[in-house]
Amino acid sequence: MQRHASMNHIYRLVWSHVLNSWVAVAETARGCGKRTCRRLVAAAFVLCAGQALAAPTGGLVTAGSGTITRSGTTTTIKQTSPNLSLSWQSFDTAPTETVNFVQPSAAAVAVNRIYDTNGTQFLGHLNANGQVYLINPNGILFGAGSQVNVGGLVASTLDINDASLNSATRSFSGHGTGSIVNRGTINGGYVAFIGNTVSNQGTIVANGGTAALGAGDAVTLTFAGNSLVKLQVDRSTLDNLAENGGLIRADGGMVLMSAGAKNALLASAVNNTGVIEARTVQNVNGTIILMGGMAAGTVNVGGTLDASAPAAANPGAINRAPTGGFIETSAAHVKIANGAVVTTKSENGLSGTWLIDPVDFTIAASGGDMTGATLSTNLAGGNVIIQSTSGAAGTAGDVNVNDSVTWSANTLTLNAQRNININAAMNGSGTAGLALEYGQGAVNAGNTAAYNVNAPVNLASTGSFSTKLGSDGATTPYTIITTLGTRSSNAGTDLQGVAGNLAGHYVLGANIDATETVGWEGGAGFMPAGNIFFNFTGVFDGLGHTIDGLTINRPGDYAGLFGAVSGTLRNVGLTNVNINGGSIAGTLTATLNGGSIANSYATGTVAGANYQTTVGGLVGEMSGGTITNSYATADVHGTAASAVYGGGLVGGYRGARSRTAMPRAQSAPLEVYGSSAVWWGRYRGARSPTATGTPSHPARRPLRPAPASPPRRCSPWPASAAGASPTAAAVRRFGASTREPPIRCCVPS
Repeated sequence: MQRHASMNHIYRLVWSHVLNSWVAVAETARGCGKRTCRRLVAAAFVLCAGQALAAPTGGLVTAGSGTITRSGTTTTIKQTSPNLSLSWQSFDTAPTETVNFVQPSAAAVAVNRIYDTNGTQFLGHLNANGQVYLINPNGILFGAGSQVNVGGLVASTLDINDASLNSATRSFSGHGTGSIVNRGTINGGYVAFIGNTVSNQGTIVANGGTAALGAGDAVTLTFAGNSLVKLQVDRSTLDNLAENGGLIRADGGMVLMSAGAKNALLASAVNNTGVIEARTVQNVNGTIILMGGMAAGTVNVGGTLDASAPAAANPGAINRAPTGGFIETSAAHVKIANGAVVTTKSENGLSGTWLIDPVDFTIAASGGDMTGATLSTNLAGGNVIIQSTSGAAGTAGDVNVNDSVTWSANTLTLNAQRNININAAMNGSGTAGLALEYGQGAVNAGNTAAYNVNAPVNLASTGSFSTKLGSDGATTPYTIITTLGTRSSNAGTDLQGVAGNLAGHYVLGANIDATETVGWEGGAGFMPAGNIFFNFTGVFDGLGHTIDGLTINRPGDYAGLFGAVSGTLRNVGLTNVNINGGSIAGTLTATLNGGSIANSYATGTVAGANYQTTVGGLVGEMSGGTITNSYATADVHGTAASAVYGGGLVGGYRGARSRTAMPRAQSAPLEVYGSSAVWWGRYRGARSPTATGTPSHPARRPLRPAPASPPRRCSPWPASAAGASPTAAAVRRFGASTREPPIRCCVPS
């Protein structure tokens, strides 16, 4: 048995089988068995109503050198070695009591292990010019009205090996079940709370430093000199919790809240209902990180997260405008409360970024992870990145926009491991930007991920739009088109100007009214982008918009919005078009030469007339390529001296093979006239195409010509019959249903 004299009291050290260390106890204290001690250590942090408050008692120096003195209500620990370890029977203080640590430098560390059967109630004042660690497995409460001013503070229910104090990484572990709770005011170069449950309901200030709350039963702190730069939870217990309902401020520094190990399967949570500030000061950005487990953790974002750059905090910043900071909220599940305020806005410079990093993420008016209204509000405060990854079974890493989003500045980035699904309108004005990064769970090559536009995406020409497919894919910027342009435009910044750069990448940021094209060039109308010699090779994405009232009247040309395409057209609708072409005509494009069309449609009228004519409701003629999820209900008319090839969706296919896919191929009435042969939906070449889905009107053989002595009325006519050249016009009509209607060959009486 060892006896020690300190502070006019006699104590002895007793070996604790639970703590696996010597414990300072009073001379008169009796030992306890393993079961009794385990119950005490496992008890949650409880403030006993009858627990007496007094200055810290039973203080012993167990390593290093220093002295403990007490004068009235003040306890002073004078440290003379770089590192000092002490044990205490209790570390409670009344509101009028003060504990001072006098240390040789700011780098000095004093580790205080508190072997109390209850949690520590610190209600007084703590001052230190260096770093102070308070460790009590039963918990520590900094009560309302308490005041802490230190160079650095660690309050923990987990213990540390003294040998690691000289290392940049310091590991804490143990099985303490108490809580670390602050209801007072703490100021420090850094402040760290470590335990299974850590909570701030008061004020923590660590300007220029780090305030960190880590919930787990194994935690590592990383230092650079005297500064805390990282907190990592290495091991979890069930229901680890880090929460803030008060104020945490680290302007020009970092606030970090973490609960649960990254890949732990045990549930953990990080909750914020208070205010967290890490604002830019003197051009030094602040950082806020709320991190839960990526397998089963949850981050609940409420209150205010502020990493802005206020002008008042950055006076004289003329040559270098201050930028906003960085905020990250990451866990398997990230829930953003209605009314939550998250800002990285800079009053005089560039805004910062808020990263939301969960598994599948849904923006919805109810039942989702964030409402469109909340996202809209916070986009005014900075750039937002929603980065969804795949997690447990049933999650694929999709981002779903099911509620309308509206913003006028900053960039919204949707980053999905698989698909992005836009199911509600997105309304960007001013300088608002949208970046769609999809298929990020795999490389670009062979990546089948997609962004699906099922509602309009409205953007101003002064904004920005870009896409990226695959983790190693290149970011592709697009030109945003919101106007028709003039008949002579070729600038590539309006619809008619697309013809000036056939390799460009374009999106429609608004619906286009093209009705004035009826009077262009003496009635010739719109000039198609591209021709048989110079195909459109770029990307044209309508983003769910329509082009209405387009007129093209060019009987000698390939007629369509595009003359010839070997690039990509998608997400666009043509309504009420009136297109009149020559040998090949279609509404969206006259010819598709190995390119692709997706999620597009057309209504109106399209006609072709020449010696031999191919005309289609969406595409005149295909020569390789794909059409998916597209349809046409345009009236199709074809007239030729020789042969007419007509189709409700595609007039004809030319080539050795096809990869066409037409799950929604449908058409309005189709009329074709020919003096030699009439074919509808005919595919010419060595091999017929294949189709996925259920085409409403598959390819057929030519109509049987009308008889030499035609009847005076229309009558049924076999669709698959073949015969001699007709002597009169043959007419084919059918509707948009998925059932094949009767076929009639009609001739004048």
